[in-house]
Amino acid sequence: MYFPIFLMVMGIVLMLQPRTNRWKTRMKAAFQGNEKRVKQRANTFFILGFTFLLAGFAYLYRFVS
Repeated sequence: MYFPIFLMVMGIVLMLQPRTNRWKTRMKAAFQGNEKRVKQRANTFFILGFTFLLAGFAYLYRFVS
């Protein structure tokens, strides 16, 4: 029962992580200030987090029904 909740929490964390200042500065340093690559990585994290969230809802629905 805890696995779907874990997936949903991790999805939310992954979706919110690119908005933190620490993450932005680390990514700018890693990509030498290439803003396009930083935005691509942020979008990837958002999509991955959304996928985790949907998977958590699917598992939760399966447990409930």
